Amino acid sequence: MKNGFRKCYNQDMEKKELRAMIREKSKTLTNEYRQKANAGIESRIMMHPIFQQVETIFCYVSMPEEPDTREIIETAWSMGKRVCVPRCIPGPEHRMEAVIIRSWEDLEPGTLGILEPKRGLPVIDGYKIDLALIPCVSADRFGGRLGHGAGYYDRFLHGQSMYKYCLCFEELMAEQIAGADRVPMDPYDIVMDRIFTEDKVYNPRMASENDGDDSVREALRGSSGLLGKLLRRMLPDPENRG
Repeated sequence: MKNGFRKCYNQDMEKKELRAMIREKSKTLTNEYRQKANAGIESRIMMHPIFQQVETIFCYVSMPEEPDTREIIETAWSMGKRVCVPRCIPGPEHRMEAVIIRSWEDLEPGTLGILEPKRGLPVIDGYKIDLALIPCVSADRFGGRLGHGAGYYDRFLHGQSMYKYCLCFEELMAEQIAGADRVPMDPYDIVMDRIFTEDKVYNPRMASENDGDDSVREALRGSSGLLGKLLRRMLPDPENRG
């Protein structure tokens, strides 16, 4: 690959072909799998120390085929966090802005049929966002993210300093699809700080599949409230995996 990534998919395979392959795989995921996977991803995000600590989050509003973010957004509201969601700006530039919402009533169908914030709601500058939760078609353990191809998120995240966490079903990770280490990345593609799946939290800097597990479980041990009890049931204990 021109940016030096090793052991990628076949070098002749373009992103469009890979997206098509992954979308076919996505169609085979059962409702039971998606429900369990959503619960696992939600628990890892909501009990992660960074999510617990930050004041302002930017979060995509999930489509049916994506990891569900509704519980995450509602939990952020209940914790008193400021929540902003993306709005795609019509035009050839494929730009995106972050808009503060305080309830689901603030949303309406927008570009590509995706729920977006209504007009007139406050727009927030990127430097005021602490944590961004980003969707993908696929991802890899090194922080590579394959998006839908329009480039909205890459343009929005360029030059921003917030934490960038990507949510992906484990079954749609690069290794699961074609046994590849990495998804194809161009120089302008933004590398994620963490990849969250239902099974693991991947830390690109360490190329480790276990980063985040210890910190999440430590937070769970110290959480005595209803949320902590619920998430302890969602998140499997590695000591009991057999």
